[in-house]
Amino acid sequence: MNPKLIVLDPSKCTGCNDCINKCKEIHGISRVKKAGNIPIFCMQCENAPCMNICPVNAIYLKENIPIVNKERCIGCGMCEIACPIGAIFIEEKVAHKCTLCLDTDRITPACVEACKDNALKLICDECLDMIKDDRRNKLIKIISEEWRQEI
Repeated sequence: MNPKLIVLDPSKCTGCNDCINKCKEIHGISRVKKAGNIPIFCMQCENAPCMNICPVNAIYLKENIPIVNKERCIGCGMCEIACPIGAIFIEEKVAHKCTLCLDTDRITPACVEACKDNALKLICDECLDMIKDDRRNKLIKIISEEWRQEI
């Protein structure tokens, strides 16, 4: 299974910033952004708008994860504009985004390991599909039971 994205359970997140601090420690800059008190992680889009809009092709796929080639990046900010959730940003004239630590020798992303609240999970495509299917089936069951009661 190919790990695809980091999922946050906001009910477990205490806003401690351990994920952000660990990311900064590993990468020199935190690639995790915050919206209010909640960390925002790249969705690792399959057809990544940030990659598609880059005028110098500085964003490429590694194991289906968009990665920024810092040597090619010109810091134009087009990727930042194109990102649907604002997870990529320009700092020091270079684009930065979460790469699930694929550009390091880590097996698990540093932020996931650092989260003492267990609010972060690394989820693969197949697992996400199973969760969606399970929720869809539960919803169908509830709706069909309600429909039968009305008849």
